Amino acid sequence: MTIIFSEPTFGDKLLAVMGKKRAVFIPDIYSRFGKYAYGRAVKESFLEALIRPKYQRLEEGWFYQDEIMPPINRAERDI
Repeated sequence: MTIIFSEPTFGDKLLAVMGKKRAVFIPDIYSRFGKYAYGRAVKESFLEALIRPKYQRLEEGWFYQDEIMPPINRAERDI
């Protein structure tokens, strides 16, 4: 199963400057389509992320993207 994440937008960068993160929802495509399916992660709206307090616990099924994706840059890895 492959999950496709969208690239960071201007809204994501603006939230990061304010110390907030935008959550993503990963739909349950594995049980519906099997292991060879492609799915797109759904981003939380900008206004919801802006209003939500920092580091508030998210609802069931919502994740912060940086917590579920491995780091891309070598400097960020624990090698």
